[in-house]
Amino acid sequence: MKKSAILFVVMLGLFSFAGSRFKAYVGYDKNVDLSAIKTFAYYETEDTSVADGDIHQMIKYLIIIKFKSSGLQQVEKDPDIYVTYHTSQQSDLRLDVTMYSYSYSAGWWWSPLWGSGMDVVSYTKGTLVVDAWSPKTKNIVWRGVVVGVVPDRASPEEAQKTIQRAIDAIAKEWQKTLKKDQ
Repeated sequence: MKKSAILFVVMLGLFSFAGSRFKAYVGYDKNVDLSAIKTFAYYETEDTSVADGDIHQMIKYLIIIKFKSSGLQQVEKDPDIYVTYHTSQQSDLRLDVTMYSYSYSAGWWWSPLWGSGMDVVSYTKGTLVVDAWSPKTKNIVWRGVVVGVVPDRASPEEAQKTIQRAIDAIAKEWQKTLKKDQ
């Protein structure tokens, strides 16, 4: 019974971490009527491309699909907004310090700092930024940002799922912003 309770708590922690893996943050120009935006065009920039052309195409395709599913029409000329993305990654460290409380037992073998230690974990943090800006004013009207851990040695399927979850988080915030603006 105790093992199943412990397993349940561990699994709950893992799933809640996995579910909250990507949280999108947005900013938008409150002076712009987002409900008036009906068309968009994808805009390629120098900063957009990533090392792997397949990943770039996947990100671009997913962004276009999400904007189309929000009710916008993709056009070649004279869009209401341009849409693009930027990525970056950086290595980071996490320090996990474990320190048990001071306690003494009856024996000489018990140390007051028994069980203390520090683990250093290196990981890669990735950032995906999706920008929408007005071609007339050249000002950003909406920006969505998501930051998450980039899996080490991920298979193409794992990479696709990770990118999909990140873009889904941004698209969800785009939808919320549109509803808020109506």
